[in-house]
Amino acid sequence: MTAAEFEKHVARAISAIPPQFMERVDNLSFQVHPWADEETLQCVGLTDPRDLLGYYMGWPLPERTHEYGSCSPDVIIIYQDAVESYIEETGQPLEKVLLETVMHELAHYFGFTEDEMDIVERLWEQQS
Repeated sequence: MTAAEFEKHVARAISAIPPQFMERVDNLSFQVHPWADEETLQCVGLTDPRDLLGYYMGWPLPERTHEYGSCSPDVIIIYQDAVESYIEETGQPLEKVLLETVMHELAHYFGFTEDEMDIVERLWEQQS
């Protein structure tokens, strides 16, 4: 799939996020990269770039204070090649994987930790 086609799928996943959440989003950029770089993998404790589908980089909303002004946008990166590898391995639909990945990273923006997201994702699995 081309990068442009993949970006359209990511945009659809973002547009599927309920408006009450997206209305609270401020100073956030969504990007698509092929793979996570070595520095990002080290930061999250991974060695295989296939294991990282998305990454949030920034200052989560609950931690923002008066010092936050004039900051560069926070960034959510979706890794196209990792997502494509994951859907090839699991057979899950692209739309489902992208929606869950975007929601996972957006939850970090809203202040959720990895441990909290593990709980949420277990609930998602029970509903599937």
